[in-house]
Amino acid sequence: MRKTAISMAAAGAVAGALLMGTVPAFASTDSMSSSTATDLCTKLSTQYQFLKPFKDGLPYWQKAKADFTTGKTDCAQNKPVDGAHAMQAAISDLYVKPDTL
Repeated sequence: MRKTAISMAAAGAVAGALLMGTVPAFASTDSMSSSTATDLCTKLSTQYQFLKPFKDGLPYWQKAKADFTTGKTDCAQNKPVDGAHAMQAAISDLYVKPDTL
């Protein structure tokens, strides 16, 4: 019983922090160096590819796919900060917290 109460209290604290907006949806890419953003593009692409079989066809899939395609294009066209930001948005569209470096 005590373990259940402790677990519920911890879950409530996390939920409260999320509701209050104290936990960011994803890390800011605005102050990232180009090489760091390039590394993040690679990591986010891997995360997206992992999620794809589980999320493909769901109602929010098309928006996530469009954001990811934009991000991948930006990363390939030497705009890694914009690309990483778009890929983070795509993964957030899938209701998953994007990876960070």
